[in-house]
Amino acid sequence: MVSNLEVKWFYDVIALEETRSFTLAAEKRNISQSSFSRRIQSLESAIGFAIFDRSVNPLQLTRQGKSFVGYARNMLDDMDYQLNRIKGLDNFRQSIKFDAAPSLSVLLLPNLIAGYTDSAERIHYVESINVDEAVYNLKEGKSDFILTFYNEEFMNYPFIHHKVFDSFLHLVSPCDVDGRSLFSLNGDVLPLMKYANDSYMGRQVNQVIDKIPENTFTLSFVSSMSELLKRMIVNGHGVGWLPQYSIQRELREGKLAIMDGSLSLPISAYVYRSGARLNLAAERFWQHIKSQNIRLD
Repeated sequence: MVSNLEVKWFYDVIALEETRSFTLAAEKRNISQSSFSRRIQSLESAIGFAIFDRSVNPLQLTRQGKSFVGYARNMLDDMDYQLNRIKGLDNFRQSIKFDAAPSLSVLLLPNLIAGYTDSAERIHYVESINVDEAVYNLKEGKSDFILTFYNEEFMNYPFIHHKVFDSFLHLVSPCDVDGRSLFSLNGDVLPLMKYANDSYMGRQVNQVIDKIPENTFTLSFVSSMSELLKRMIVNGHGVGWLPQYSIQRELREGKLAIMDGSLSLPISAYVYRSGARLNLAAERFWQHIKSQNIRLD
């Protein structure tokens, strides 16, 4: 099978994945549409499965096609890298593409990258985007890694995961100058600083709120950004659930207080990747990630 594959076909399939149009992809590859279509068909015939679902418009990658496109990108990247090494060129560096949940990108990625000693031969591309977009990028082979919270979809083949840390979401209240909580669960209705419902944190918190009497909270502020919610709570605007790793200093300084430990929620962060082989730089970085012992205290 491998002996029947042509390198140009790999560039063809990546062009088609990016444009989702045979016409535009053929123009990008500077050949006629009929020739381009025959080359895609030849590739699919050689590997024994369809890469694209042509029954929908715009066309979509099949399940096997998603894995193949990721493989094709990494294979071409490796080939370019090795050829430049053979030529004696030292200015060619491989890329590592990393998507991350906003709070985790700020918290963890700088330390992960800074602690990686083999960084001279690679370029890190880091995007802090919403989880749904990050999930799409990983499935489509457009990113090497996702740093985010637990995602059931990525816990099994064809993906690989590595747990980075465990933590908790605590229901916290702002405190007065003497470190006493400004709000109490036994008092009036509490103004709630809440995560958006479509966020991971929001879904976790909603499960707890559903078990608490309805008149406990009144919704006052909504955001997907932990740091913004923390600022609102510290400034006395209300209560809310915040991750333990982001409030340790405020707890020590008496600016925040945990209201009820029984309402705390366990959370875990993971790095996810495709099970297909990544380029050499990304594979080395993966080994570095797995060797890290992350401490958040």
